[in-house]
Amino acid sequence: MANNPVKYNQKQNHADNWKHNWEVMKPFVHFGFKAMALIGGALIGIIKLLPMLAPHKHDEGKKETRIIKI
Repeated sequence: MANNPVKYNQKQNHADNWKHNWEVMKPFVHFGFKAMALIGGALIGIIKLLPMLAPHKHDEGKKETRIIKI
């Protein structure tokens, strides 16, 4: 195998490998982007919902606790 001369253009083969690799991986890349968009949208929705779920503390019943020294 090492004694056989290379019978193809190496640059052309490299370009063909890139094209073939992209064609194989394309569905996985698209799925990854769509999954990240879905997860990001869900996280944004959760973050927007959190302040509505947290109990609000009202300062109406709070007394003045400052001590003024003269």
